[in-house]
Amino acid sequence: MKFFQILSILAFGLLTFCHSEREIDTVNIDERAKEFIGEIDSLILKDLQHLYFIYRGPNGFLQNDSVQELRYNVRFSQFEDRLELFINRPERFIKDFSIKLEPDTSIFNLKLVKTDNKVQIFKNWDVLVKSVHPDSLSKKDPFEYFSSLNELKDKYDLVKISHASHLGEFVEFYFTTEDVLTFMRDTSRIDSRFKSIWIKKWDEGKWITQNWNLRKLKKPIEVGG
Repeated sequence: MKFFQILSILAFGLLTFCHSEREIDTVNIDERAKEFIGEIDSLILKDLQHLYFIYRGPNGFLQNDSVQELRYNVRFSQFEDRLELFINRPERFIKDFSIKLEPDTSIFNLKLVKTDNKVQIFKNWDVLVKSVHPDSLSKKDPFEYFSSLNELKDKYDLVKISHASHLGEFVEFYFTTEDVLTFMRDTSRIDSRFKSIWIKKWDEGKWITQNWNLRKLKKPIEVGG
């Protein structure tokens, strides 16, 4: 009899502990989501309607997404003495950031390496094109941009940033494989064929503001290792 009493007490304690852990996790996600909303830059938020983050452990990368334009992906790396950007299929990237390079159809990837007072531009893995002062590289500093985005991603341990441009203008930020914070600028811009489905999903979660929704997925997503 005592044995079953002990088992009952242990089972109750385990259930209570698990429930408490879930409550703590939920509170933490809520707090992190609200902090994230207050911190994210409006310009980056706008750009993320055309970029998404793909998790690959230390080799995660950002990729632009457009039906009509060329697609590229960017891997950002930070070291003690330098910053590096590696860009696959860089044609549109060069235009987006106004990189000062002569047109060259032979370029299939770029590597930009920044130290204190210069940026080295390599094409096709390791062919040095030129070295320039950081101020002379472009009109829009890609290192500053991707560094800020990377810091935000790392600070909140985001495992995925995604959007479906063919469905409408909204962006999903995955704090875990189950907890998703969604930003939608205007629900009227969501494709009418799918709008009711998405509204139902969001209503099952929590509206933090009229533009931000936090929900827990019924099934965790899979992310790459």
